[in-house]
Amino acid sequence: MRLRNYFLTALVLLVAAGALNAQQLPERYTRYSQAVQILDSLETTFPTICRLDTMGYSSRDSVPMLRFKISDNADVDEDEPAVFFCGGVHADEVLGVEVVISFIKTFLTRYAANDSATLFYANNLEIFCIPFINPEGHIVVENGDTDWRKNKYDNDHNGVFNYHDGVDNNRNYDFGWSLDTAPDAIVPESLQYKGTAAFTQNENIAMRDFAWRYRPMVAIDYHSPTYGRAEKAYYNWYWYGPEGHGMSPDEDLMHTICNQFCSRILRDARDSCYEARRGLVDKGDFKTYFYGNFGTVSFSVEISDTTIQNPALVDSICAHHLPGQYFLMSRVFGPGITGIIRDSLTLEPIEAEVQVSQAINADIHARLSRPDFGRYRRVLNPGTYTLVFKKTGYRTKTVSNVIVHSAGGPTVVDYLLPQTNPRPPAPVTYYPPNDTLILDSLPVFRWHRTVYATKYDFEIYSDSALTSLLFIDSTLTDSSITPGFVPTDSTFYWRVRAGNTGGWGAYSTVSRFYMEIHPETPGTPIAIYPPSDTTINDSLPSFIWHLSSFTTKYLFELYSDSSLGHIVYIDSTVTDTSLAPSLVTTDSFFYWRLKGGNSYLWGDYSTVSSFHLLRLPDAIGDDKTLPRNISLGQNYPNPFNIQTMIALNVPAGKIGQLQIFDIGGRRIQEFAGLAGQERIVWNGRDRNGHEVKSGIYFYRLIVGEKSFTEKMILLK
Repeated sequence: MRLRNYFLTALVLLVAAGALNAQQLPERYTRYSQAVQILDSLETTFPTICRLDTMGYSSRDSVPMLRFKISDNADVDEDEPAVFFCGGVHADEVLGVEVVISFIKTFLTRYAANDSATLFYANNLEIFCIPFINPEGHIVVENGDTDWRKNKYDNDHNGVFNYHDGVDNNRNYDFGWSLDTAPDAIVPESLQYKGTAAFTQNENIAMRDFAWRYRPMVAIDYHSPTYGRAEKAYYNWYWYGPEGHGMSPDEDLMHTICNQFCSRILRDARDSCYEARRGLVDKGDFKTYFYGNFGTVSFSVEISDTTIQNPALVDSICAHHLPGQYFLMSRVFGPGITGIIRDSLTLEPIEAEVQVSQAINADIHARLSRPDFGRYRRVLNPGTYTLVFKKTGYRTKTVSNVIVHSAGGPTVVDYLLPQTNPRPPAPVTYYPPNDTLILDSLPVFRWHRTVYATKYDFEIYSDSALTSLLFIDSTLTDSSITPGFVPTDSTFYWRVRAGNTGGWGAYSTVSRFYMEIHPETPGTPIAIYPPSDTTINDSLPSFIWHLSSFTTKYLFELYSDSSLGHIVYIDSTVTDTSLAPSLVTTDSFFYWRLKGGNSYLWGDYSTVSSFHLLRLPDAIGDDKTLPRNISLGQNYPNPFNIQTMIALNVPAGKIGQLQIFDIGGRRIQEFAGLAGQERIVWNGRDRNGHEVKSGIYFYRLIVGEKSFTEKMILLK
């Protein structure tokens, strides 16, 4: 969801709802509403490389969690390494917000100045900045409670925000959550309360989903020391037994990178640099979750020596962190491994486990390739490694002697993983050949059988983007089909894929063909009965005509005038050569005609035949010549696609009006001055003579203060 300026009014009202006489956050620190304006302005200034949206909403007030992406194609997920810079998980630790926003501003300033390193990172990374993991908590601090740490989750479910509420978002991830049993973690009133279960908080759910989508190589979580040591960066990990097995399998790597990172960040006093320290697995926190699941270079960084530092120092503190941020982006392109894992038959990218035998133990979770690209990435120290590729339904494969060099970037090891029950490869089509013209109205499509195939899925489209599907059949067991679709003079696209119990394989190459259909024109019917210019006294006359060539249906029309302007009866669905329509027997002349049709077109009308239908004395009494009651009949035919007839009665001495409305209630046609027995024919056009669309329509008869309404359906 894009965030735009119309959104700011609501935010200002939310931020302004703070407590009276509360301690104020110094003006130098960025308010949430200001951050929205800053980031929105930067996106406007750099539209091709920036995108501002939301990755989720806070647990109580549904405040958007801002996500700012920097990449050369910011609107597209690309096969590029992902880097996360995050702040604001603890509401009172406001320096993290400043460091993240300062990084965004400085990076874009350097980009505009054509700084080579910055241009390279923008073109080759997907950089995600989340200044407020806990936006609603930050707003509490903005409103004066500068000691508030958690979000505002309603722990006591009373609808009132008080000291019983809130969950520490840096203790609500699942990796390590069950280990966190100290009193401060399980008491709701504690500022370190971990919640009733892992991932009960919207903020943590959003971060989890975000992490699994992008599987970042670097993820930094900025804090400030509410308690604990100042100006440190914590890397992963040490895990005490019996649950854990001591140091992480990447101890040397993470320690080295964290030392290099810290050596580039000056302390506030400018007399030395930050210190790298090993973190513990003792709670469900950010850095543990990212490393434990993805092998991410994930650090928790304690900025400065207090949560709300002297405003005069903020700019220099932010500047001190920039070299470390640039170092981590550069390390992504240093020693390591990368590659794409594909299905060996279909060549589709797959999500599979990639084990580095020299960097694995029982504590870490499986490191998986991304399902969208099949891409895996791992930062490693230079050396020789053994890789193991694993996935359920596939054969486990081992690649030995993979050398990671100290220079030249990551070592590339792509792999085609074979299935244990292989899906079929893509079929090869051969008729119709690609880019050919065919004249057959019922073509047979053919392809070569493929190994492992037990079924085929066949598809025809009317567009090259394969969005307008005309025909599909996924139940085929043979390698040919005559599809049941109505061909036209047009261009078509078709493809086929094979499948078995293991799933569907890859599609064949899309083939294009052209059709020119030359359908036979239906012959003109010849009327037999009633003969033209004759008199009949049949109260239910049958109309008969000769069978016409190339005809599968007939359109029959009966009129009460020689100019064929007042239709009495119409039927376009006749498939026989006779029809006995229900008519009101009157002493009058009638005129009828018909034409033949098939799946492609209608033929010419027959010659108009006329006849005189005698009124039968006992059929209608003299007292019934004019209707006594108002009536409105159902249109016929219904549904219709050319025209339809509406029968109605208006009593003697009354005048009626028939109105037609579309489904939106708009009056589109009307017939006025109606009296007696009427047969109104509507040709599907509005008052301006324009054809109306297919759909549901209503018609209403109004006589004086009375009205009657019926529904009809137009199908084209």
